[in-house]
Amino acid sequence: MTYLNEQEMKPFPFQEECITELIDKFAGRGLLSAEMGLGKTLMSLSVAGRLEAWPVVVVCPASLKWNWQQEVRKVLDMRSHILEGRKPEPAALLQRHKILILNYDILAAWLPVLRELKPRCVILDECQYIANPSTKRTKAVKQLCRHVKHVMALSGTPLINRPIELYPVLNLLANKVFRSRFTYGKTFCNGRRSPWGWDFTGRSNTKELNTLLLQTCMVRRRKADVLHDLPPKIRQVHPLPMRDREQYQKAVDDFIGWLEENDPKKATAAKKAEVLVQTGALLRLAAKLKFRGVVDWINQFLADNPEEKIVVFAVHRKMIEALLRRISLPAVRIDGSVAGRDRQTAVQRFQGDKNCRVFVGNIQAAGVGLTLTAASHVAFTELSWRPGDHIQAEDRCHRIGATGTVWAHYLVAYGSIESRLCRVLQAKQGTISAILDGGRTEEDLDVFDQLLEEVKKVKK
Repeated sequence: MTYLNEQEMKPFPFQEECITELIDKFAGRGLLSAEMGLGKTLMSLSVAGRLEAWPVVVVCPASLKWNWQQEVRKVLDMRSHILEGRKPEPAALLQRHKILILNYDILAAWLPVLRELKPRCVILDECQYIANPSTKRTKAVKQLCRHVKHVMALSGTPLINRPIELYPVLNLLANKVFRSRFTYGKTFCNGRRSPWGWDFTGRSNTKELNTLLLQTCMVRRRKADVLHDLPPKIRQVHPLPMRDREQYQKAVDDFIGWLEENDPKKATAAKKAEVLVQTGALLRLAAKLKFRGVVDWINQFLADNPEEKIVVFAVHRKMIEALLRRISLPAVRIDGSVAGRDRQTAVQRFQGDKNCRVFVGNIQAAGVGLTLTAASHVAFTELSWRPGDHIQAEDRCHRIGATGTVWAHYLVAYGSIESRLCRVLQAKQGTISAILDGGRTEEDLDVFDQLLEEVKKVKK
């Protein structure tokens, strides 16, 4: 199994092809349209690194800033700086950073400082965020990219609704070809007069548009095109922001202080049980504070992948019920409250109804014995203490009858005890494989003690 966030960041062959095309064919100025999970972040950072186009400014949705920071470290072995709030830092303080990361919503406030830094590369993640040319964010992006040599726009689905929505990005990347919105609208958007002016909401000459994009600026890859390069299962860790970090940090400080007075390795079994309870409370708090990011990630996945289904796992009933209320599409559910016959009905609906795209389940109740091969994506919104639980849950989709790669997405609270537990579990999942193949023992699966050691490192 492969952890994309933990592996040596050597591109797959298809990623190397995309990197080469972006550099050699488009001079680091292009639309990277690769489906979700194919490594747009890795490819765009690799292009920037090979061109040595510093400083780089990455603009992305707010929930993805920490993921970009993590990927910068792993792909380029560099530090990056995240910009927060609407009160810009002086340009003189930012000059030492080669890579700056900020979200679309605050770009306008930071624009004067960023332009003073004269970036040589701008990366626009989820570029459908600038589909409307009249919005403040689109205007800010256009000003940021003015006179910037290398600009990469990333999206798995750059055309969410209509071809006209792609025009701001195309005008930004290849304005000599896509100079006139009116001409583009008439040619590719079935432009026609209406009582209220010109209507560009349709589509026309789509094959010609696709050919023109591939010639001028677009690098496109679909999962179906590159399955021969991919392993059967890929795990990806997605760090998400917490809503109230001060509340979380206070809880952590209290917990660490308690640990320093009560070493569980020297304590009784009862004392260790108490530590386990307190640790569980901290994990639940992290899950609560990241919940908005979890919902945003799932809803964004559903919007970006209209043909895909997803299996979502949680640990606690409150999380499952909250997800069912907030996920944008109807979902089927299996947890301890769902009886045998109803369980089978839920599975059959998810497997057979193309309109049923979401399965939400408890990691114990739904993580074994079910076949959910209609989906190739699994998301974990909470973590179990037992690494084998996650392998079993992933394998609801990765079974006989599945075709292609299965993606397992771990949605963890950035900088929390949960992210530390995830790192321990990653190592233990590898240990499980070693045990099955010989050479290791069950004693190597002591998750709890290793997590406590990780938590103690917070103050160091």
